[in-house]
Amino acid sequence: MAFKASYLYNLDLNLAQQDDSGRFYRRLTYLLLGIIALTAITGIVVPAGLGWDFANFYDTGRRAAAWQIADLYNAESLIAGAPAQGKMPYWGAPISAFIFAPLSFFSPEWALLVFKLQNVLMFFGAWWLLYWNNRRFAEASPLDQWKFAALFASLILLYQPFWAIFRIGGQSTPTVFLLFTIALLNYTKEKFRVAAVCVVLALLIKPGFVFVLLPLCLVSGWRFLRALAFTFITVGLVSILLLGWDIHAVFLQVMVQGLKNSYPWFYNSSLYVTAENLRMLAVPPVDIRLVAVPMMLLKLAILWLFGWLYWLSRREDWSGPARRHFEFLMAITFCLMLSQTVWEHYLAMLFLPLAYVVSTARQFSFRAKILLAMVFAVSLFQNIVLVNILNSRFSLNSVPELIVIGLLKSSPLWLTLIFFIRYRREYFQSYRMPEWERAMVLKS
Repeated sequence: MAFKASYLYNLDLNLAQQDDSGRFYRRLTYLLLGIIALTAITGIVVPAGLGWDFANFYDTGRRAAAWQIADLYNAESLIAGAPAQGKMPYWGAPISAFIFAPLSFFSPEWALLVFKLQNVLMFFGAWWLLYWNNRRFAEASPLDQWKFAALFASLILLYQPFWAIFRIGGQSTPTVFLLFTIALLNYTKEKFRVAAVCVVLALLIKPGFVFVLLPLCLVSGWRFLRALAFTFITVGLVSILLLGWDIHAVFLQVMVQGLKNSYPWFYNSSLYVTAENLRMLAVPPVDIRLVAVPMMLLKLAILWLFGWLYWLSRREDWSGPARRHFEFLMAITFCLMLSQTVWEHYLAMLFLPLAYVVSTARQFSFRAKILLAMVFAVSLFQNIVLVNILNSRFSLNSVPELIVIGLLKSSPLWLTLIFFIRYRREYFQSYRMPEWERAMVLKS
């Protein structure tokens, strides 16, 4: 009898402690969400970036609204007889310019606020979808669910590529991030038409993510390929019939030139930025042949590595949703790893695979979790204010300095690459979790 009473007492005590912990994590989650909201509001109302990236999209929208189609890629042209807000070139497909046309109804100051608000809404939508989709991988108890909510909110707050957009006046990246998030969820559920439309829209806005298509087209199967081809052909025909072929020819020339452009560390976070630093900034100059060969070898290594990961995955007995989820996340990661130029805000897309790994963290070893935490920690070097301070106050032009700053800037990608190589077995094991089998049962 005494044993039973002691057992019940300890059980009640344990439940009371869990309830207290649940309250703590719930309050912590609400506090973090409040800080996120306050940070976003501050970013919206502070008029930073009028002459930066905002001007690019504002001028593009004004040209589209004025039907100056021939001037879409001419950053120097007048717009309806008035000077442009900035001098930055536009890189999106011609038809995507009309997405920004509503900004032309506002003065630059009000359009800046509206654009940043739109960016925040896109991010919040994507964060909610990712949280809601990934929370099922956390432990089922209310305490563990609140722990995951607090962790997810804290990582959003810490991950600097999300917040880079406010200093530059807003970007189209949040819209692309939401589109890729929707595409991921629908591709996983085998809703290929929705996924294809979202991928096409994302690439129209940001053609720089075109490398996503290389692995997806090789592994996704005919149903997705048909949906993708149909969407591309339909949008392409509408765009050419509406805007004419000439502007599309200019767009293709712009894309070819974009592939040739090089950017050093204060603009670029790619795996290849260290070589770009040495080629562009080193004093005395470094022979281009000394950096071109290593860059080419690294790109070939990336192609081989992701081909190897996809090949290994084919040997795994995964459910359909698990396999499709893996395929899409690897395509996003591959694109970032292969791209010659990765602006800080482009690394927002890296959050898609990182969020999944965080949600399945109980499948990973302690060392894997430490490496994952390091990815978020080094994202602090993507803070544009910090980058501008370093660039303006320090003359980083010696070979050792350029190597160090290049590695720091590209460290989120390097550490993620190391993570997928070193802990690939644990990552593959996460796709055998019961939640993936339940997803298959719910579908059927």
